[in-house]
Amino acid sequence: MGTIWKGHVSFGLVNIPVRVENATRDTTPRFRMLHGRDNSPVKTVRVRQGDEERVEYRELVRGYEYEPGHYVILDDEDFRQVALQTTRTIDIMDFVDESEIDSRYFEKPYYLEVQRGGEKAYALLRKAMRETGKVAVAKVVFQRREHLAAVKVVNDVLVLDLMRFEDELRPLNTVETPGEEGLSEREIAMALQLVEQLSASFDPKSYKDEYAEKLLGRIQAKVEGREVAQVQETEPVETQVVDLVARLKESLERAEGERRAADG
Repeated sequence: MGTIWKGHVSFGLVNIPVRVENATRDTTPRFRMLHGRDNSPVKTVRVRQGDEERVEYRELVRGYEYEPGHYVILDDEDFRQVALQTTRTIDIMDFVDESEIDSRYFEKPYYLEVQRGGEKAYALLRKAMRETGKVAVAKVVFQRREHLAAVKVVNDVLVLDLMRFEDELRPLNTVETPGEEGLSEREIAMALQLVEQLSASFDPKSYKDEYAEKLLGRIQAKVEGREVAQVQETEPVETQVVDLVARLKESLERAEGERRAADG
């Protein structure tokens, strides 16, 4: 995948040289924008607001609008100076239980691959984290901004998981939610039973991106000139309060039938 960042994991007074590499890959089909008349490719052209004069990429600068219509310009040296003290360090601040971190904070994982000379320190940090069951909370300047991050042990790899800061999340109390006062004991019991019926060990291989697979299948059919089947759009029917128990019972029966079929 290629190295996208080099630096150190700072662990107390120990510095571990690492390379940051992508842990994810984009499997979404790529598309080009074409002119609908003759399918010729279309490219993006930057123009100046007001007179529509074309602007080349090399002429662009970064401006921060500090009040309407007024900008302060920042260049690469400004960003470099701000990041100078931290740009090559993943600075571990605390070790915490992973269960304490709300999943909403996690954003994107990267792999930390050890560089020459850091093997023993890398292994030591990994062993200490594995035996204590802790994850490290760190800060790192990455892609022109400071990130909160977690360093985790996954098998034998230290994984850097970029995180969101607290002020980047909408407070939960801004979301309208219903109360639980109207739930009956029977409804709760059946819902719990349904959860038990559908419970399983997490196996990521069991879950596929069906949308991407079907889209690629449709693309292949068009390439080969085959007729593409049409699917009628249907909207899920909202479950009404009056038939909630009936829906739960039907769901339990279906789950039980699928479980029996899977068991053979």
